[in-house]
Amino acid sequence: MSKEDAFAYGIAGAITWVAVTAFYGAFGGGILESSFFVYAANAALATAAMGVAFCITARLRRTSRGKRAVPALVFFAPGLIGGLIALLNLQSLFPQANQGRYAAFLLVAYAAVAVLSMEKPGKRA
Repeated sequence: MSKEDAFAYGIAGAITWVAVTAFYGAFGGGILESSFFVYAANAALATAAMGVAFCITARLRRTSRGKRAVPALVFFAPGLIGGLIALLNLQSLFPQANQGRYAAFLLVAYAAVAVLSMEKPGKRA
């Protein structure tokens, strides 16, 4: 992976994490954590948003499906670091949000993108 690819994946991961976290911060305590089904639906939408962002970046950088594991790590790094910092300061950043639910929210999203990045290229018919 080139430096340009690493930069592109890192920036895409950071932008995606900021967008998802800002959405969670804005609506987390009031709407998203009001019921389990709303929370689960939001986690699914955030996971889809991260997956789409990763796939778009992979397509724009022309990364083959068999070589997406390292780019996925670079994509995750800003969000994991930012997520840990946000978790440590969650009550001051988002007083209405729950730390455990925010951590699970990020964990589910990153686990799904990790599985997506490990996809083996299939044979075309």
